[in-house]
Amino acid sequence: MSIFRAYDIRGVYKKDITEDVMLKLGKALGTFLKGNKNIAVGYDTRISSKRLFDSFAKGLTSTGCNVINLGMVPNPMVYFYAWKNKTFGVMITASHNPKEWNGLKMARPRGVSFINELEEIEKIYKYGKFMKGSGKITKDDVKETYRKFLKRKLGFLKKKVAVECFGTVGVIALPILKDFGLNVISLHDKPDGKFFGFERPEPKGQNLKMLKNTVKKVGADFGAAFDGDADRAVFIDDKGRELDGSILSAIFVEHILSSKRGRIVLTPDCANEIEDIIEKMGGRAVWGRVGHGFMERRVLYERALFGGEQSSHFYFNQFYPFSDGILAILFLAKVLTENGEKLSKMVDRINLYPVEKIYINVSSDENKARIMRKMKKKFHDAKKMMDGIKIKLNNVEWVLIRASQTLPEINLCIEAKNKTRLKELNEKYSKIIRKEI
Repeated sequence: MSIFRAYDIRGVYKKDITEDVMLKLGKALGTFLKGNKNIAVGYDTRISSKRLFDSFAKGLTSTGCNVINLGMVPNPMVYFYAWKNKTFGVMITASHNPKEWNGLKMARPRGVSFINELEEIEKIYKYGKFMKGSGKITKDDVKETYRKFLKRKLGFLKKKVAVECFGTVGVIALPILKDFGLNVISLHDKPDGKFFGFERPEPKGQNLKMLKNTVKKVGADFGAAFDGDADRAVFIDDKGRELDGSILSAIFVEHILSSKRGRIVLTPDCANEIEDIIEKMGGRAVWGRVGHGFMERRVLYERALFGGEQSSHFYFNQFYPFSDGILAILFLAKVLTENGEKLSKMVDRINLYPVEKIYINVSSDENKARIMRKMKKKFHDAKKMMDGIKIKLNNVEWVLIRASQTLPEINLCIEAKNKTRLKELNEKYSKIIRKEI
């Protein structure tokens, strides 16, 4: 398995990612940047992250690069620091992957992730000829600058919010949310490298059971759950219903386009009806590729007002081009504060067709590639995409089959006319995929 992915680096700690590997990655990145660059580096709460930071920083400084140690912070704060200070940024994290995993996300000074650059870094890493220099490590605190920036943009927000942290960034994110006036009820908010026994810090399914119950119990306006590095937040409405990225994107789009016209970027796994909402409100829908690295660049270069993914990555480009779960919580509180409508009523009013996304484990990247070749051959009339296919069944229903960029999984996403039909299509296409495993 290669640790170099489409827009980040990931692998299992002590197997694919070790201190020696991270040292070499630091040297490879420093060589790619030709030394003498300032690179802001942060890390998540995983048990291995601080150790890997030490090795990575050592590798960077050995090439002449200077490391700005941001400490344990959410991923959006690393990207914010890079964007605000026009420097490079690196986050040591495996996001929503299981606790045994770790890796790197790298950002350019414009706040967008490395994509094509990773190919060159991989070549340098494998060749093993690195620059030599003598850089230094300094510390900086991004939290206050980040808070002040958002406070100037958003002001005071008075809503009750239940937040599931999974033991990731609560200690940093919660004080910021409270500073905006939010009444925050928090779950698993202390740093825990084992994520309080959750299989992985992924905000979906059974992982949200406690959050749903808490929202109803305390009468919260909504609930939100971070993923492992907090660049994503999944929402629960005031009735305790889990909301997907499509419905939240529709809500955000309505609010944003009510005061300004412009482009909105969506991924192919989002509900088609959002395009109708965009056009009715005078906006223009643009379709981008699934994945935060691809979406950041598309949002930036389209000068889009907003970008949304079914996975609940949200890009508020009136602030910056990268996704941010903390900002998503604040922005939803702003929407509810300004229009006075309950979130559940907004959801029912917009009433999108149901969309479901499931993740099928295929045990290896080799299997993943083999299965996708089979799917493309089997459904040869489907619309071809960079990482999968989209099968259009009628004017409403479609099936998207694509390879995960982060794990040995096949992602199956379906939009159907109703929940019965959704279940039927899910069973049919899941069976087709599983037959090839």
